[in-house]
Amino acid sequence: MSNDVTDDATVEETAEVKLTDLALVSVLARAMQEHQKDVITPKVDAAKSPLIKGFVEEQRSDLTVIVPGGGEVGRYRVNKTSDRFVVDDEAVFDRYAESKGEIEIVVRRRESFESAVLKAAVLGPDGKIYNSGTGEEIPGIKFVPGGTPTGTVTWTWKKLHGRNIGKEVLLAAYQSGALNELLRATPELLPGQQPGASKA
Repeated sequence: MSNDVTDDATVEETAEVKLTDLALVSVLARAMQEHQKDVITPKVDAAKSPLIKGFVEEQRSDLTVIVPGGGEVGRYRVNKTSDRFVVDDEAVFDRYAESKGEIEIVVRRRESFESAVLKAAVLGPDGKIYNSGTGEEIPGIKFVPGGTPTGTVTWTWKKLHGRNIGKEVLLAAYQSGALNELLRATPELLPGQQPGASKA
């Protein structure tokens, strides 16, 4: 879901804002953006390695994030590689490509040919690899099973009828102070530590 603002009423309201106020808001937004880059973003990235390690050790594929009180925010899913075929023996596969007239003048196989052959490849019951279209054996390639972590994770907000209700649940918990105890380990994320927050 895009975060771009296109609401006509918002555009008209922005046009009526005094230039000095607009400039002040712009500078404040810039300060918040820099704060996010320097302080907040590293906290987001810091979770990646432990998440992947935990997924592997516990043999789980996802993790639901819940705030105190039981509200579901969303889930992390570990991204895994897909099964695929790759060229294993360059020289052997080059000879195969040449026999099909798929070698370029620079004496290398055409990338389109390699892509097409790998896409058509299937693993036979005898352990050999065949072209699913022609039935012929394909030399010089091997099967690489998928399922291993790619080193990245994907975050998805819990949604309801197109609304990011997971974000609403999270922000409500944040604003109510329900997360304060948790955030004591990362005080820079506490509301009072945000740029411009009052020091009551």
